[in-house]
Amino acid sequence: MTGTAWFGRGVRRVGLGLILAASLGAAVGMLVGGPAFASGETGGSPTEPGTSPTGTSNCPSSNPPNELTLVAGTPQTGILQSAFGAGLQVALSNSDGCPVTNAAGVPVTFSAPPTGAGGVFSTSGSNTVTVGSDASGNVAAPTFTANDTQGSYTLTAISQYGSVSFSLTNTAVGIPAKITTIPLKSRSASVTSRYPQPLQVRALDANGNPVAGATITFTLGTGSASACGTSASASASFIGGSAQATASTGANGVASSPLLTANSTAGLFTATAAVSGKEPSAGAGSSAATAVSFALSNLAGKPLKLTAGVGATQSTPTGSSFPIRFAVTVTDAEKNPVPNAQIAFSAPVDGASGRFTTHTRGSHHNRSHTSHSRTVQVKTNACGIAVAPLFTASDEQGGYIVKASVKHAKTAAFALVNEAP
Repeated sequence: MTGTAWFGRGVRRVGLGLILAASLGAAVGMLVGGPAFASGETGGSPTEPGTSPTGTSNCPSSNPPNELTLVAGTPQTGILQSAFGAGLQVALSNSDGCPVTNAAGVPVTFSAPPTGAGGVFSTSGSNTVTVGSDASGNVAAPTFTANDTQGSYTLTAISQYGSVSFSLTNTAVGIPAKITTIPLKSRSASVTSRYPQPLQVRALDANGNPVAGATITFTLGTGSASACGTSASASASFIGGSAQATASTGANGVASSPLLTANSTAGLFTATAAVSGKEPSAGAGSSAATAVSFALSNLAGKPLKLTAGVGATQSTPTGSSFPIRFAVTVTDAEKNPVPNAQIAFSAPVDGASGRFTTHTRGSHHNRSHTSHSRTVQVKTNACGIAVAPLFTASDEQGGYIVKASVKHAKTAAFALVNEAP
């Protein structure tokens, strides 16, 4: 047999095998229930039992809800007088697990307790609200805000298909329950001068933790009428001239007022600091933050003027005491009495003059000691008045001047005459 003859016979055998294989594939395809496709042709995916041609699950075309289920919003905790973070959500569903139909507009009523810990819904402004479901049976309540009473409570959602409950808690954590003053290095300033530091307080919640973001209102009061007869009252103002200012607490719970400036009147007055806005309810197991106060003092300025009293002009026989004791009133540039000013009364050294009589109590057997001097130092009282000790004329006749002086002020003079006995 030649090589060519063998090759031809081999080709015929291969061709016959391919034809048989194709025929066999077609037969097998018919047996499994579908046509066979030639190479390069496409066909649709076979339909699986229990599904529709569109691929949806095998659920009834009409499937009304038969129960109400919780979706979101429980349990959770909200800060007093603030909105809860998670929305309250429920859903109308069917126990068969299939999507519900004919669910649109089904009313669901959400209700919180009418007294005690609870809250209000944003759309109704009360503790209850009714919401209709959407086509899929979903229901979301409006924003719910905790009231000012601490405590845990149950909020219910009720529909014709049953009810569910939300577990909620109102807390005062993060709400100022107490404010404390931060001590000032100085509680005083000279009149018309700025106080050295602002007023500061710290806000704490019911657990003693610092409260950030709390609003504090600082108010500068007015002092009472002066006992020295002045009609004006001591006070101060914040930068800008206002007697009131607000500030927010930082992460450490501290709030600082603007700087403040004393008015032109010396005296005492009080400033207060109080929490603005929400506070825990006093009947909720913790007391509301009470206002705190600062005792402040406007100090008189430097002495500017000495005014002699009614005894500025008088006479007496030599060797006798003048009938009216010498007195001066010391005031500052704003006409405020200057207390604790050291006044020096001085009589002439030569010629007609006199001496002051002072009494001191010594330590030895607690005996009193009397001295006579041409000069004496006397401090002014709270009303800026200094009264010299009794002054006795010398034995020399004539007129002379007794001076009263203090640093920064002009001298006051007493015109005196020692007369013949």
